[in-house]
Amino acid sequence: SGEGATLDGKKSSNMFYLSGGCSLYLEALHFVDGRGEYGGAVDALGAGDIAMRDVSFTGCEASEYGGGMFVESSGDVSLEGASFSECT
Repeated sequence: SGEGATLDGKKSSNMFYLSGGCSLYLEALHFVDGRGEYGGAVDALGAGDIAMRDVSFTGCEASEYGGGMFVESSGDVSLEGASFSECT
């Protein structure tokens, strides 16, 4: 819809690293050009619940796993209205 904020990693970093049971809820957010070893935009290792609504991931890269988003040993993940485009 074009609404919401945009986070641009400028191909130099991811935007969120979650651990220690930390939970995250995001709505109407656009991740652009994130880059990381795990998860180009979001890297969650041992995090709590993650919920996202009306989010998009565009051009995000990971050198190991999870082009746009990587989640391991974490709580529930809910993606509603999420899109991934050109993430590797």
